[in-house]
Amino acid sequence: MNTTTRFLGLLTCLALFVSGCSGMFKGKGASDKAVAEFHKLYNDGKIAEIRAAADSKFKNAASEKEFSDFMGAVQRKLGKVTNTSSAGFNVRTFNLTTTAVLQQNTTFEQGNGNETFTFEMNGEKALLVGYNISSKELIMK
Repeated sequence: MNTTTRFLGLLTCLALFVSGCSGMFKGKGASDKAVAEFHKLYNDGKIAEIRAAADSKFKNAASEKEFSDFMGAVQRKLGKVTNTSSAGFNVRTFNLTTTAVLQQNTTFEQGNGNETFTFEMNGEKALLVGYNISSKELIMK
């Protein structure tokens, strides 16, 4: 192998690596924005809008009524979000699909919860595909 061929091979590998990483960086930023939007809609009582903006995978996991009932219980028992902070994240790309999982430590008016958001990138936008909340107050009230 001559030097030019090696250089072109290395350059190709570097280009693939950088293009893969850019999706990960975009995924984290877009997902952070999506979490903020989720909390804003939640605080405004716009639960149907949360579901409407989600990916079809999310919509297929629970009916509109089931999701509304679940989030209604969260609102009744915990109240509005007053603060949230990142507890960790994982962004990965597999088969040209970028998935971001963000964990949040969230303070509500009447308790605390650990939220897990799962997003898939669709262009520049992070679409919700999963939501989980773990909260002692949610269960015990």
